[in-house]
Formats: sequence, C-alpha cells, structure tokens
Amino acid sequence: MQKTAKYKIPGGKLVEVKVEYQAEIENVEIFGDFFIHPEESIQRIEESLLGLDVKEDEETIANIIEKVVAKNNIEMIGVTPEGIAHAIVMAVVK
Repeated sequence: MQKTAKYKIPGGKLVEVKVEYQAEIENVEIFGDFFIHPEESIQRIEESLLGLDVKEDEETIANIIEKVVAKNNIEMIGVTPEGIAHAIVMAVVK
C-alpha cells in the first residue's frame, strides 16, 4: 500500500511524505518546502525509518529521526522531527 500526507508545521513549512508499507514501512520519501543541510541527509532520515512497524507512535518516530539528526549533525530549517513523524503517522492512518 502507498499513501501520502501533507502537514503544515505550525510556524514552519509544509512537509509531505509518501509512504509504502504493509505491516512495516518499506519505503518513505520526505519532501516539502523546508531545508535540510547537508541536502543528502534526507536519505539518512528516510533509511532510518525502513522496517519500522506502522503502528509506532509519533513520539517513537520523532525520537528515531532526532537520533539521526544528532548523529549526523543535520541542520533542519522549517521542519522538525515531530513534524515529519506527524506526517508519517497521518499517511499510514489515512
């Protein structure tokens, strides 16, 4: 199954996700009008979510993203780990 979701982060930018999943996330694409530096870091975030149970809550997903951001010194402008997590949960619950 593949679903998408859009979420406007309060005080931030629009984040969009495309999630392919069955019981687990098989592929996820994160995009929108925000900035991530270095740009290729978005792939590290996406890869960190592969295999994740689709029943995980926003907090768990945000924590995974936060760890990747911290480990790789990623700068996020206009988007937060919580905002990305919210969009992912929106996509799989839709």
